[in-house]
Amino acid sequence: MATQPIIKHADEGKWLNVLGMQLKFLCTSDDTQGRYSSMLNTVPKGLGAPPHQHPWDEAFYVLKGQVEFLVGDTKHVLGEGDYILAPADIPHAFKGLSDEEGLMIAFESPGHSHRFFEEINDNVTNFPEDLRKMPDIGQRHNVTFTEN
Repeated sequence: MATQPIIKHADEGKWLNVLGMQLKFLCTSDDTQGRYSSMLNTVPKGLGAPPHQHPWDEAFYVLKGQVEFLVGDTKHVLGEGDYILAPADIPHAFKGLSDEEGLMIAFESPGHSHRFFEEINDNVTNFPEDLRKMPDIGQRHNVTFTEN
């Protein structure tokens, strides 16, 4: 079956709370027969994704603010209009640097993570106690948390 046109208006979609960030999928792998997915992420200062890796490419386009990315062993500071690709199986992480909340679009190919983020939204709600659940959630969705 061919991919159908997708139109998502700004007021549509469910915002998920993922480790203090807000995330909303623009399209999921279900919408694209698994080929890709994309999401809108807020990035508050000091918060972000811990070091992790997975077997799909993930790219980020910064719309607002400054975000520090770690891809492999190299740190990069990106600002408005900047783009970065974290290739499959390469450890990566990010965190917000700006006083004003950052905003970015993330793209995945092939698409995988919407069920992972939904599970975090539903089960990792009390900090720091619930952080112990992250490795098991990651394992169920092919996400491995790493130390960098």
